[in-house]
Amino acid sequence: MQQLGRYEIIAELGRGAMGTVYQARDPRIDRLVALKTISITGATATEETEYRRRFYREAQAAGKLAHPGIVTIFDVGEDPASQRVSAAAKNRFECM
Repeated sequence: MQQLGRYEIIAELGRGAMGTVYQARDPRIDRLVALKTISITGATATEETEYRRRFYREAQAAGKLAHPGIVTIFDVGEDPASQRVSAAAKNRFECM
């Protein structure tokens, strides 16, 4: 099974210009999550800093909100091995 940090990747849910969203499992608490990632591979040092800053700001902003149309953020971090920044959120497919 593929891993990203501590998360076990189950399936790819979507892909965009800068990243991918996966269905994943947090084995520490046996919870399914949606794992949003951005890839910083190949970015210049300036771009890498800006991408990280934006991603963390988005996670912090979403983490402060409570609304049925916005996912709950559980975690945000980096996986140096894959050079990906990721945020784990409530898996909407599990809630339906």
